[in-house]
Amino acid sequence: MMAMNALADTNSNATDVAKKLGITTTTLYLYVNGDGSVKAAGQAILNQHGVDTKKPKKQ
Repeated sequence: MMAMNALADTNSNATDVAKKLGITTTTLYLYVNGDGSVKAAGQAILNQHGVDTKKPKKQ
């Protein structure tokens, strides 16, 4: 989730996000798109850990 939030921030960059996570940018982009949205591989990992990435519906 940190990577998704950080990449969605227009002031962040993938290199800094990857360094904070201790991974390469290549690995980061396996799981998260440049706009911060999660890819299928990232969603699979989040699902394994019970993390819900869906935004709540507005009422």
